[in-house]
Amino acid sequence: MNEFKLTSKNFVLICISGFMYFGSFYFLLPTIPQYVVQIGGNAGQIGIVIGFFTLTSVILRPYFGRLADDYGRKKLAMLGAGLFSLLFVFYSQAQSVMPLYGLRLLHGVAHGCYLAAAMAYVADLAPADRRGEVMGVYGVANVFAMALFPAWGSHIISTTHDFNRLFTLSAVTALLAFLALVLIDEQKPDLHGGKKAGIFEAGFKPPVLAASITFFSAATVYGTVVTFLPVYAPQRGITDIGMFFTVYAIFTLVSRITAGKLSDKYGRRKVVIPFLVILAVATLCLPLLSDVYMLGFIGGLFGLGFGAFMPALTAYVVDKTEPRERAGALAFFSSFMDVGITTGAIVLGVISGFIGFQAMYVLAGIILCCGIVFFAVYTRKQD
Repeated sequence: MNEFKLTSKNFVLICISGFMYFGSFYFLLPTIPQYVVQIGGNAGQIGIVIGFFTLTSVILRPYFGRLADDYGRKKLAMLGAGLFSLLFVFYSQAQSVMPLYGLRLLHGVAHGCYLAAAMAYVADLAPADRRGEVMGVYGVANVFAMALFPAWGSHIISTTHDFNRLFTLSAVTALLAFLALVLIDEQKPDLHGGKKAGIFEAGFKPPVLAASITFFSAATVYGTVVTFLPVYAPQRGITDIGMFFTVYAIFTLVSRITAGKLSDKYGRRKVVIPFLVILAVATLCLPLLSDVYMLGFIGGLFGLGFGAFMPALTAYVVDKTEPRERAGALAFFSSFMDVGITTGAIVLGVISGFIGFQAMYVLAGIILCCGIVFFAVYTRKQD
């Protein structure tokens, strides 16, 4: 077997596909609420539009993971990217909120399908001794997309107010993700010598479940910070929060590239736990926020912690599963990102109405600390 290279055709193309796919996704992230308002929707309907997308993605992702284990990663990833692109054609026809609900449900289906298959494809490519490194480098495609496309989408709407142009550009970007997948070689696990795993069987394996619970605690913090920082920072006298996201993106990029490789060398546990602690420190510093420099410092810690633990924890899940159940396990695991973000944005948001933002961030930090302790106890005899 030839030694894996980061410049290999399949890996480069799956990274390009990921960049384009997430670019299409991020075009709408800051702009879909504005479109809902334009077609007559209210604040509650904005929440439903976003919630429907997340709900279908989370519920169906383990099922698509199972299909990717059975029929191959490429086919499912192409189905997800192709459907994601096609649905944008109908967005401009949705002149009321009700049709948009249906489109967002279908888009959530496509999203769950693509994520389940693409992540498993990358995991299959990665040699066991370079898993963290490869997963981390692949994650950079998401980071770059996050840095570029939300601002681009917002610029299009603020300058032209032309959602048709945005939807067309989103469709073309997702189509490029699909075309990149056409050129990759199929990855289908060898099912000989073992039975097929049930839809949720891989996810409920103790190591996968432990990693998922830990991921949930970190994602809850992420949802809380990203959702409410634009409201909380001005209360602390900081009107420009761009510093946070800029520094966060830089440190996330650096840590994604380096931390996965560290986990290959020193073990997943020795990377996951320290960087989760850094993330907890960043969260618990938010109640002390006083100026823009401290905001940048917190953003750096937040990016360093969140960017580093993710590839190591993902590689941990891959380490603990067989190829025939890998896509299902990763789909189950990754769905906890969405569940955690939703919990942070909604549940802790409601709680903040009673206890205030400062106490809310303390509570978020405590939730993360519980996740860290849980993972540390569970893995204490490992690595």
